[in-house]
Amino acid sequence: MIEVKSYELWHWAPEMSVGIDAIDKYHKRLFQLFYEAHVIAENGGERALLNKLAMGLLLYGESYFTRKEAIMQSLSYPFADSEVALHQMISQELHQKFKNTVKENGDIAGFIVYLKDCFIEYLNKTNQHIKRFSKEHEREIEDALNVDGFLTLPEEIIIYVVDDEPQQVEMLKELIEVAGFSAKGFTSAVEFINQPVSSDDIVVLDLNMPEMDGIEVMRHLHAKGSVPSYVLISGFDEKVLHSARQFADAKKVVVARTLTKPLEPYSFIDEIKQIYTHKKIMLDKTDLSPLISTSSTSLFTLADLQHAIESHYLVIFYQPQIELRSGKVVGFEALVRLQHPERGMIFPDQFIGLAEQNNLISSITNEVIDLVITDYGLFCEKSIEPNISINISAQDLLDLSLPEQLSTRLANVGIPTGAITFELTESAVLTSISDSLDIMNRLRMKGFALSIDDFGTGHSSLVQLYQAPFTELKIDRSFVMKMLDDDEAMSIVKVCIYLAKELKVETVAEGVETEEIWNKLKELGCDIAQGFYRAKPMSLKACCDWLTTEFNIKS
Repeated sequence: MIEVKSYELWHWAPEMSVGIDAIDKYHKRLFQLFYEAHVIAENGGERALLNKLAMGLLLYGESYFTRKEAIMQSLSYPFADSEVALHQMISQELHQKFKNTVKENGDIAGFIVYLKDCFIEYLNKTNQHIKRFSKEHEREIEDALNVDGFLTLPEEIIIYVVDDEPQQVEMLKELIEVAGFSAKGFTSAVEFINQPVSSDDIVVLDLNMPEMDGIEVMRHLHAKGSVPSYVLISGFDEKVLHSARQFADAKKVVVARTLTKPLEPYSFIDEIKQIYTHKKIMLDKTDLSPLISTSSTSLFTLADLQHAIESHYLVIFYQPQIELRSGKVVGFEALVRLQHPERGMIFPDQFIGLAEQNNLISSITNEVIDLVITDYGLFCEKSIEPNISINISAQDLLDLSLPEQLSTRLANVGIPTGAITFELTESAVLTSISDSLDIMNRLRMKGFALSIDDFGTGHSSLVQLYQAPFTELKIDRSFVMKMLDDDEAMSIVKVCIYLAKELKVETVAEGVETEEIWNKLKELGCDIAQGFYRAKPMSLKACCDWLTTEFNIKS
């Protein structure tokens, strides 16, 4: 049985050196992985993720043993057999302890601490022995470490600090080290952009530099296909930082934080820990299956789409819309998916554009309406009388007979037109303004509700809201999700709510993903919220089960 002391140490220390850079580098990286797992555990990481990290550490530990055995062989190390036996014993015991911890739903964070302490104990007992045999054998050791077939450590997240003031660079590097990480510093932006910056990395970037400013740096890296996460720093007013963030958003570049000089050291340390932890969690959650799915759906052809529509592969997921004041479910948005028998679930961004380019969007809309009509009846069988929102496109608004067709279809199955809301984007309305207004007015006269979707993201939002008979205004998620951290986004949300009240239309906020956003929207007087904070899009059955669980609505 392994006897393991408890160590407060979480980072590699110089006294652990074996005198060989290649081995010391490997030890440092392994300590970094222990610390990353520890930080994630301390910040409430999900159990499934901690299990994955712990299992990864076990595998990396075995990789270390395999490499060390190769080194011992290259040195003709006399105690190799006994150390190999020790490796096997440690691996078996650690795997069994991990298995028991998972099986008994035990303390996985505690297991990670134990794993780290076990590694330190092992280093203390064995490294000094091999150190005596390693002198003048650096080349053989390098060759042993480069043998193919060994497990490798994951790519390291590198933190870069870029500022034209040397003292600022050194201070930020020291603060990052206090946070438990290391950083590379640059006082020249031109030198920095020639570094192999990965999209997994973090860049602490000063916006105001004489040689090349921060915006130029982001543009250069983006042009090279590198999109790291940025922490933007500026001595200017916050409007400059806000504008830089908007530029980054337009380029789909992640700005994790914007900070103004002078920085508060302890706050910066906490920010770096949070950013690094979030980045690590996102990387560790990455799975190959979505990549495979994306790859396969990118080859989705026009013939595939036509066959899918004809074969009725389209399915509907429903996302609840909840009244903020009462907390009651007042409606559902019908979101179309394509359930392919071989490729699995395909999301609309993979086929809607193809449908619009090839005049198939009306076929999809008709199929969606048929599915909603069927599901409406099933909802009613479970004592649920829903209001359902359906998205329609610009091409749907070219058919002047649409209002009559829709009202007749609903009347034939006994569904009131008031139970259906049609959501239109601004671009749909703008395609043919006279025909659009003709159709929208007649839809309203038939009793259908109309919602202007993604309000505020187009060029003529106010004109459309003034001209068309909308009953609902949907505040775009890009504003809602940023409203607590971005004053301008907050202002836009407030204006949307005020404008809707003045025009006597309801407001629906999309992208409500936290309790804080929910509470703020409620305080501002928004009517309805939709987002992952309360419910994700669900199949009809899952939706009914959710209603039963959350609201005790019996089916």
